[in-house]
Amino acid sequence: MTPKLGQFLNAINGFVKEQNESGLADFLVIEPPFNQTYLEMVEEVRQAYPKGSEEALEEKCTKSLTVASNGLNGSASWTMFIKFMAQYLSYLRDVDADPNKYLETYELLYELQKRANSALVHPSLGQIMIQTVISCAKLICRLAIGLDKQPELIAHLKSSKPGGEDGGRETLPERTAETIRQALTTCLNDRTSDLDQNGRPEGKKRGIYIIANICLKIFFQCRKTRNAEMIFTTIRNNSPPLAAYPKAQRVTYLYYLGRYWFQNNHFHRAQLALDEAYNESPINELATRQRRHILIYLITCNITMGRFPSNVVFQRPEAQGLRERFMPIMLAIRSGDLTLFRQYLDLDGPNAPWFLHFRILFQLRNRCEVLVWRSLIRKVWILNGTRYEPGAKTAPLVDVHDLLSIFRLLEKQAQKPQDTAYIDPDLDGDDEGDEDPDALLPTLSSIESILSSLVDQGFLRGFIAHRQQKFVITGAKQAGGDVLAAGFPPPWKVVQGKVVGLEEVPGWKKMGGGLAGMATGGISGGMVVNLSGARASGAA
Repeated sequence: MTPKLGQFLNAINGFVKEQNESGLADFLVIEPPFNQTYLEMVEEVRQAYPKGSEEALEEKCTKSLTVASNGLNGSASWTMFIKFMAQYLSYLRDVDADPNKYLETYELLYELQKRANSALVHPSLGQIMIQTVISCAKLICRLAIGLDKQPELIAHLKSSKPGGEDGGRETLPERTAETIRQALTTCLNDRTSDLDQNGRPEGKKRGIYIIANICLKIFFQCRKTRNAEMIFTTIRNNSPPLAAYPKAQRVTYLYYLGRYWFQNNHFHRAQLALDEAYNESPINELATRQRRHILIYLITCNITMGRFPSNVVFQRPEAQGLRERFMPIMLAIRSGDLTLFRQYLDLDGPNAPWFLHFRILFQLRNRCEVLVWRSLIRKVWILNGTRYEPGAKTAPLVDVHDLLSIFRLLEKQAQKPQDTAYIDPDLDGDDEGDEDPDALLPTLSSIESILSSLVDQGFLRGFIAHRQQKFVITGAKQAGGDVLAAGFPPPWKVVQGKVVGLEEVPGWKKMGGGLAGMATGGISGGMVVNLSGARASGAA
């Protein structure tokens, strides 16, 4: 009654006997549309094993898949593979390519992924499921991301996460990634395989980074990046070195690792990972979009640390249009133009949607403004500060009142009409309220705070003489009278000096286990490097 199904299961049985991973994956087609042979087999399944007859379908698989039933070369029976095959045939029977039924398709794929994960666990035969697990994970990943963009369709799927405050809420992408992560855990914990004589991963270890990248894609596209820490932690603890894996997997993984550290304001770590990803990414038309995404975050990281890209970078194919986006920011930093900086990165500005799309606007606003301050103070000293005189008892100075005047002027120019201070009428005693635009302008106290912050972060060298209201620049004598070199060290050099010996990026497993000595319990592992970047206005 089911000749096509019988032939199909016999072929699958042969693949298991020969441990033919690629042949098995080729036969287990998951994504519609299916060819005529599969359609005929599906029709047989619908006729002989309609919905509700799953036990009979599993019995059919048990009888046909003799190698899985009896084991191979003395191994235990592979019961989970039989259950997976029964689920696979049920999936083929019930799946519908109609976009209006994508939610039902997701549930079918979710169950199929769980069965595939279970089949992967088998100690000796599970490794031939790697490609099939990955194919299923890629498809359910795309579907979960697509459904997440239509929240009205999946609101009823949200379930409470145990242990969270107020019950917590688990979104569909989180649910999907958690299921795929189970396959990653199986690969990481595999004790039957490691690296071969050529330093390449064997067995289930082959699937570590490609499965991890699927999980990371879900987290980043659906903006659940806080969950990525668990992936990086398990990779750090149990994975072979990243260098042992294909370049495509390395580039993708380092891109997500760089973005993770970028979003956590560790720009030096992010720059190291993104720079490696960019250098390893192939230079061809197919990789242009990938290289462009990496480059956007790499440029942003470097700018926040005071390191600007050269014209050569902006001339590359993947950098088309990026000069126009980033050059006004670099010009504002170089010239100390606080007005230009504020207006260009304003939330209501014409460029805001582009920066928000890549989630880099607030990092640029909060972390680069301190560099604008540094340049502005530098310019004020050049125009109106006192010079170094050999043998003089006084050091070069800049008047704090001069700084206050220029800061207030530029702040006022950058203000929008609605930028006024509001005072609650109940507190002020005035029924009409009180709006004073000058209330938002800097004061002497705020200018001293700026100077203190810059000194603390190493971007200025000197001290504030409070009684005289002067900022004293130190080190000019040791610098041979070069006040600019003494008092205004290049920001990039300052950052480099703070991270000497801290070139390791948590989550990036290198040869020799460079991260093995880190504390456990989280990817930061007690090794968070502040770099004076905790301040909203600082630059890490």
